[in-house]
Amino acid sequence: MGWLWGSSDSSSGKGALDPSLQDFLSKEAPTGPKPSLPSKPAEKPKEAEQPAPQHVSEGPFVPPQSQFQDGRYAHLWKGYVPQNDLENRAKTEQDKLKDIVDGFNDRKAEIGRIALENCALEYMEQFECFRAPKTYWQTATLCTAESKKFNRCYDMQSKFLKALGYLTLDVRSPEDSERIQMHADKLYQQMIEQEAAIEKAKDEGREPPKYESVLSKQNIARAMSGQPSSATPVTGNPQPDDTQDLWRLVKPDSRAKYEALLAKMTPAEQDIEKAALVGEIQANLGRAKQVQDTFIEERINRMKRREAGQSTIGDTIKRLWGWDRNA
Repeated sequence: MGWLWGSSDSSSGKGALDPSLQDFLSKEAPTGPKPSLPSKPAEKPKEAEQPAPQHVSEGPFVPPQSQFQDGRYAHLWKGYVPQNDLENRAKTEQDKLKDIVDGFNDRKAEIGRIALENCALEYMEQFECFRAPKTYWQTATLCTAESKKFNRCYDMQSKFLKALGYLTLDVRSPEDSERIQMHADKLYQQMIEQEAAIEKAKDEGREPPKYESVLSKQNIARAMSGQPSSATPVTGNPQPDDTQDLWRLVKPDSRAKYEALLAKMTPAEQDIEKAALVGEIQANLGRAKQVQDTFIEERINRMKRREAGQSTIGDTIKRLWGWDRNA
């Protein structure tokens, strides 16, 4: 155990061996130069890894309803028809027309619900005023100011939603509907800022600033792009909106009533009312187009059934009533 105490041969461990064994190792040890160890091979430079070419597999079509998009069990999906298509095939003409009317009524109901969501703060102010009036004036006036503020917010939000096309029957995702809701609220807040700036100028005896319409193309594009609303006065005449050409589609008698109603409003309120009316006209045109397409599709189906000798009693009655004059 001498090597533990730092003997001279502790590095090789020979001091702990028997003397006869040390002599044997010395005699049997190889003589001559020590063999050189092989040098470390030089590292080869890493070649730039090139992405493996991707081969587009031209496999059978698999609908998104399948859990195996790699083509497995594709033969089981050959005759698959989505549930919505099956339901539409089984619907009659009356069912399709009912769906159009119900869809339009649902959109109108959604406008009321969304306008109420955008005016949640105004509604809470009115509710708190009715529940526990803070001043004698609120008690004496029955919260008239709070009710007027909420009713105006609800009415304006509904008009903004119509002007932005929420009433149309176009198929859109919930994200798109929520985006329109946010745009309507942004434009309403911009209108409030402009009105506050005008009132402040009047109180200070200055000339009120002039703004372009809240529902102009520039403001709508700014709101829909996510830019913050700004109440910057404009110089010069505002650019006309070509969507106002739809105003000509209103019947003369109805147009006279609208013009009499608009004459009692301010210029800013007139622009908002016209934009909301244009949105309603566009929605009605879209609904009329869907109704027309439904009638045309049903007429073609009746002609096909008649040519195949499978006409129904309803087809015969409609033909006798003149529904298929060219058939």
